[in-house]
Amino acid sequence: MAVTISTPRPVTFPSNGIPIAGHLYTPSPSAPDRKGAAIVVGHPMNGVKEQTAGLHARKLAEHGFITLAFDAAYQGESGGEPRYLEDPAQRAEDARAAVTYLTTLTESEPKVDPEKIGALGICASGGYIPFAAQTDLRMRAIATVSAACLGSVARSGIKYTSAAITAATLTQNLNAANALRTEEARGGTHAKPRLASVMPDPHALPPGLPSSAAEGAQYYRTPRGQHERSVNMTVARSVDLQANYDSFAFVGMLAPRPLLMVVGEKADTAYFSEEAVKRAGQGAAELFVVEGKTHVGLYDGLEESLPKLVTFFGENLV
Repeated sequence: MAVTISTPRPVTFPSNGIPIAGHLYTPSPSAPDRKGAAIVVGHPMNGVKEQTAGLHARKLAEHGFITLAFDAAYQGESGGEPRYLEDPAQRAEDARAAVTYLTTLTESEPKVDPEKIGALGICASGGYIPFAAQTDLRMRAIATVSAACLGSVARSGIKYTSAAITAATLTQNLNAANALRTEEARGGTHAKPRLASVMPDPHALPPGLPSSAAEGAQYYRTPRGQHERSVNMTVARSVDLQANYDSFAFVGMLAPRPLLMVVGEKADTAYFSEEAVKRAGQGAAELFVVEGKTHVGLYDGLEESLPKLVTFFGENLV
């Protein structure tokens, strides 16, 4: 039976010299004994640790796991300039740094067993976490919820929807990003990067918007999931950091470690997980489809996904 836990403990750890702010969740003494098993939890693009990442971290802690939800560099309470940059290389390093922090918790409470660390990524972190785990073998079990590869999104948009883009559009976007770099340089040391809105106004949605964007606007910009440090902005030139990144090109490197990818039946991003599981091969990867759920529906609708995650991490970490 799940139990309540205390307020998470604020922690800070470095990632490439950038201070990363995290929330460390400790199971109560009445929770199941997971023998020091711990899980890092990464948030979506445009998110912070207090939203769906924090919800997943808290729920997993109620089931006995030590969990760490953290703000990515440039986001939330974490450091880094320019603010709201979306850099896949740094996001992957943040995940590795979170694991490194957990490996230091071997003497004080909560005591983490460094041989029993897993990782969970949601949305964009569902791409960043598997990518980081390809070379960080300390992540013993990897799970994703509504995974997406921002490199693919930069190159192709959301495939099979009205938000798909052509190679010509990508070239235009890269030219625009490059021009913004020049604009910043010419503006001197005090020039600030130009910001772009991520989600549209939920009360004035454009027609034909993909469900992940439409429901994302409702999640991030209404009381459903809104948070003061999730500002709905990104550095506009981030696209030239993303366009040649691929979360899953080498996903086979995760084997023989287990990979669980949770998707909603109605998610317009489900193809990311479907293709990644096929590419992973060797029987180590599993696709778990939640009937009736959308991409964003799994952010706060954990009725079916949470038991699956608890079982997955319990079988593969403990």
